[in-house]
Amino acid sequence: MRKYISFILMVLLFASCGKNERYHIQGNLRCVNAHYAYLMEMNPIGQWEIIDSTAIRGGAFSFKGHVDFPTMRFIKIGNSRPFNVFVENNDIKISGSVLYPDDIVITGSNAQADLNLLTEKYKEVNNKRNSVLVKMTNAQKKGDKALIKNLKANYEQLPDSLLLITKNFVTSNPTSVGAAYFVCSLTETFNISKLEPIINQFHPAIGGSQYIKYLNDELILSQNFKEGATAPDFEIPTTEGETISLHDFQGKYLYLDFGASWCKETDGRNEALRDIYQQYHAKGLEILSISLDTNEEQWHEFACKTPELPWKQACDLLYWASPVTKRYRVNKIPYGILIDPEGTIVKIDKERLTLGDILRKRLDK
Repeated sequence: MRKYISFILMVLLFASCGKNERYHIQGNLRCVNAHYAYLMEMNPIGQWEIIDSTAIRGGAFSFKGHVDFPTMRFIKIGNSRPFNVFVENNDIKISGSVLYPDDIVITGSNAQADLNLLTEKYKEVNNKRNSVLVKMTNAQKKGDKALIKNLKANYEQLPDSLLLITKNFVTSNPTSVGAAYFVCSLTETFNISKLEPIINQFHPAIGGSQYIKYLNDELILSQNFKEGATAPDFEIPTTEGETISLHDFQGKYLYLDFGASWCKETDGRNEALRDIYQQYHAKGLEILSISLDTNEEQWHEFACKTPELPWKQACDLLYWASPVTKRYRVNKIPYGILIDPEGTIVKIDKERLTLGDILRKRLDK
């Protein structure tokens, strides 16, 4: 009898928790000709992966499942462009038309609501910056230096206003995973050190979220990666099929040049690097080109088109998920790092090629 009562209690417990621990996405969209809807996510190397699929009847479809923390997912209807939905364990309603994916309405997801609110604030600040930029252009045409100075100060302060808006929101909503996702997107615009005061406001209760983990990892990497710090070691395959590491360049100046076959600026950068290499290779300079390609055939084809490059070319086909790009804080290309013979980071070359100026000071003796 005691075992039977325990079994009943367990059933009731799971029944009471089931609704809150599972998500139920119910979509009802207009203008749908497709037969199936797909719930997808994007993997670390930027490829779509299907998590679930379901039949569509009269524009209606449904997904059920469980997530440990609110998670950004995407829904694709037939050939239409995927639209995002922040999935959390709740009843989530989706309505609108597949013809206007930007106007689709999602309710029942607190994370989605928070993300939408912060995204609107971002758009407002960006619109203000664009408006100030137009005024600056007009002021320059008139030669109004005083007005240009005031407008420039306003233009430069607006990004800080976005950071303040975000920090105030996170302070009031420290368990918002939607806000954490938004802050992740800000890492493409702001240095992680500028975001640290915001990140510190998140509550430990959501510390297991992939977005909080990403932000904390970025903080740690940023603290360990700076000019004057020891360059992180790496191993990566080359076009010759060998594995090359930082240790292989010990005693040499090494310039790590990050690019890709699909990056138009990479070719022009190679021309400038070739001149520098020819001038300073005999004095101790080595260059290693690291590609962010994910298609091996495409990468090799690109590498073979530039056989005149006298330095090694490498790629691990992992795109932004590559351990090398993560350790070296690569978030856009082209991008370069100069390392001295002792393995110390001399220059983080994000914006433009400054390699020649640095080497002239160090090697032209």
